Amino acid sequence: MENIIRIRQMPKTFRGLIMLVLVIIYITIFPNVTSYYEQENQQASVRGVITTLIRSTNRSVLLTINMIHSIIEFYPVNDGYLYPFLIFHDENFTSAMRQQILSCVLQNDNQLQISFALVDFRTKVQVSTESRFEKPIGYRLMCRFWTYDIFYHPLIIHGQYDYLMRMDDDSYFSNIMKRDPFIYIASRKLDYIYRSTYVEPFTPMEPILKRFIQKTTLRRDCIYNNFFVIRLKWFYESQRVQSFVRELIDDDLILREYIGDGCAHSAILEVDNHVKVERISDMPYGHNYHLMPKGYWGMKFREVNGFEEEMNKSCRQLTVLRHSRGIIKRIKIS
Repeated sequence: MENIIRIRQMPKTFRGLIMLVLVIIYITIFPNVTSYYEQENQQASVRGVITTLIRSTNRSVLLTINMIHSIIEFYPVNDGYLYPFLIFHDENFTSAMRQQILSCVLQNDNQLQISFALVDFRTKVQVSTESRFEKPIGYRLMCRFWTYDIFYHPLIIHGQYDYLMRMDDDSYFSNIMKRDPFIYIASRKLDYIYRSTYVEPFTPMEPILKRFIQKTTLRRDCIYNNFFVIRLKWFYESQRVQSFVRELIDDDLILREYIGDGCAHSAILEVDNHVKVERISDMPYGHNYHLMPKGYWGMKFREVNGFEEEMNKSCRQLTVLRHSRGIIKRIKIS
């Protein structure tokens, strides 16, 4: 009581200075209190879905388990909440594969919502003899899926999601994430975020893109879209995006001639002059041997001995590559 009286007797200026110091100390010691509650409220209101396309192989099943474990381990969650997972697969995916994924990832967290969705990849399209033969029809169908098919799958259309995230089976978050990409894209009112870029030819798409953007010189880098987050309403309601994508899909151009989905994504971001897009570099992410540590703007390829074999333990162990040197990190799933 005596101390309180003394403070009240101090000059107003000095008392104000003391209060300012106390506020600064509070912010320094508890920097995440406000952001925690803000993120908790936002996370409940953002309707996001994490999607992947799995191959019907035992290898892909193991990789998918590892990828989901990386999200459970490193994604910023509140009260155990994680966004729903939607795993797309073809007709060769078996009930045993499904059960293996569920038993491994739900063994310590049965709150996860994981759904499986069939995709019809049957086609009679003949690959052009002048196109890139190193890209088989299965790979081209995957590119069409991430360019068009996924956005019109019934589970996406009727899921009433605001945002969609892609994580491939061999993708993983390699360390703790400081912020939720869904909340980030929503709070900044962005339409699309991505992690890195790469380069490959997209000759069959060039005439279409030049006509849409009225330019003769095109940028050559493509979105490394093995990870991206997209605002679905923008994709559906942008007339220029819809017109452009239709030209890639009509007459099966994307299958016959081969157009990479990363290049297709880069193009749709160019044709809409009003799109709000951002490349993020503070997310620790890896895609097989392609490493993108936190703060690393580019991408480093490191083929690390033993990494592939570690995937056989993915039911009980998360394995990621860290740093640009590709250091193997093993984390026991408890």
